[in-house]
Amino acid sequence: MKSLFLITFLLFLVFSARAQTDSDAYYGNKYIAARMGGGRVVSVDTITPLYELIKKLEKPWDFNETFKAYWIGYTDDMYSIARYKDKAIEKLTDFIDTSHNPHARVGALYTLHLIGINFRVVGRFSEDFESQNARNALLKYLDDDALNETVVVLIKRDPWLSDIPKIMQYLSGENHDYSKILVALQRYEFDGKPLEQKVTDSIFKKEVFVNDANFTGLHSTKTLISFQRALAPYFIIDKEITETAEWQKAVNSPTSEGTMTNKLSFNFIIESSKIFSYCDYEPAYDYVFTDHTIEVIGQEKARQIWLEWWQGLPQSEKVNRFSTNHIK
Repeated sequence: MKSLFLITFLLFLVFSARAQTDSDAYYGNKYIAARMGGGRVVSVDTITPLYELIKKLEKPWDFNETFKAYWIGYTDDMYSIARYKDKAIEKLTDFIDTSHNPHARVGALYTLHLIGINFRVVGRFSEDFESQNARNALLKYLDDDALNETVVVLIKRDPWLSDIPKIMQYLSGENHDYSKILVALQRYEFDGKPLEQKVTDSIFKKEVFVNDANFTGLHSTKTLISFQRALAPYFIIDKEITETAEWQKAVNSPTSEGTMTNKLSFNFIIESSKIFSYCDYEPAYDYVFTDHTIEVIGQEKARQIWLEWWQGLPQSEKVNRFSTNHIK
């Protein structure tokens, strides 16, 4: 009954997501920023030259409050720069390349994102990124260790198939933190995906008492232990996970039995994760679904599977299929 209520609640959120639009970008000749209660008129600087506007990102700044976790509170300076659209993109990337101020560089990335969405901050769990030039500019900094997490958080809000080649290049590199991009890849849905496949077997719709308050993804060993005990032998945990000290401590602890507060299915957790991962980054395990079995895997195996899949694709498919922009 509790699971039914949660499913109904999630469906309500999804179908109301597009209906909630607090920023249509323009009203008359004004820019309207998203904020709960009807939006906020942006104070756009139309006098200061573009270069000087960008330099203002070097000064201390904070996001404006939107009162909604899924909306980004871009600053008025970001709007003032973004109104130049494509003219601002090259100057923003030049600024990122030369600035030694980490916060300023992050601000420039968010300004590129604002250009990319054409100022339209809408919905709870989706947005439309429109600019290929802004997209390319963001992806340029995927390899930058200081900017990687910001880039990943921004591109995963609207996954594009054309991101995949750049992401595979990143995964093939050495000495990177792969955790964030692997979690982001869970939001990329397309036919033939080597991980996170659609789970069809009815056993994974079975409700299980889950010893974890977080029902929006495979985030903790508590969740995995609950499903392993209830769904074996159809639910396997890879040794990359089970051989860790964290796993051994959890599985041997008396508290691993715990107080089971949520009765949920594996399918429900996966579907809810796709919704709530829109605006947040939280580490989550990957899984492979084959031969009626779920195998939950760690970061290194997930990376290997992605790279083997990419290396096995014909060059023509890489060029033709993954030059398409949006995930459809």
